[in-house]
Amino acid sequence: MIFGRGTRLNVELKLEVEPDYYKLVGGETTACLATGFTRQNGTSNHTLFKDKTAAVRIENDKVYNQVVVLPTGNNGDECETESKDSSCEDSIKPDPKVNFVSVTVLCLRLLFIKTVVFNVLMTFRLWISQ
Repeated sequence: MIFGRGTRLNVELKLEVEPDYYKLVGGETTACLATGFTRQNGTSNHTLFKDKTAAVRIENDKVYNQVVVLPTGNNGDECETESKDSSCEDSIKPDPKVNFVSVTVLCLRLLFIKTVVFNVLMTFRLWISQ
């Protein structure tokens, strides 16, 4: 929120969570992502993030995220050393109810297509017989 000219109000949580750092590599571009921290200046003690980009918070989210694109030649080793846990796990599990509903919808679609094709064939047969 901004009140007047030059006065800025930051409302932050009392709970302080340190950022998790991840090294992102795409082609020849390397970036360092800091995510999940509650203080806007949570990355100020990290050498890669000093005076680079501002931390952003998605609307209605409680944590900040910040990313820095590293210059060519920097492979992001400093980013990895600060990381608590750099492994990302896939938390999506198959759900039997979702599978059942998907198969049911597929069967209903096939039944609908079969009905439409049958009606079109019967209509053509009627026109040909007259």
